[in-house]
Amino acid sequence: MPSSLRDQWTRFVALPSGRRFASRNRQRRTRPTGLARKVLVIGAGCVLLVIGAAMLVLPGPGILVMIIGGALIAEESLIAARFLDRCDIWIARRILRWRQRRAARKVR
Repeated sequence: MPSSLRDQWTRFVALPSGRRFASRNRQRRTRPTGLARKVLVIGAGCVLLVIGAAMLVLPGPGILVMIIGGALIAEESLIAARFLDRCDIWIARRILRWRQRRAARKVR
């Protein structure tokens, strides 16, 4: 990965769960962008969502593709960014519960 992409990923992951996507959306809004870019990014995100949904029944990493598509849409839409932040919190809680149950089983 190029260093700039790696730095962006490191900053994104360093933010607390539940604020990552909205914070990224606010950062993108500070830079001037044209209407064509917004349409292309949202369009690409929608296409990836549809392809990911198809991959749920076809072979392929459907959930991963859908997450990437949602993240692209969240770059330009605050509503989508807030939704992904809520999903991020929900997934983090589920993973924490799973780890706690797994650790409790190992102790027995």
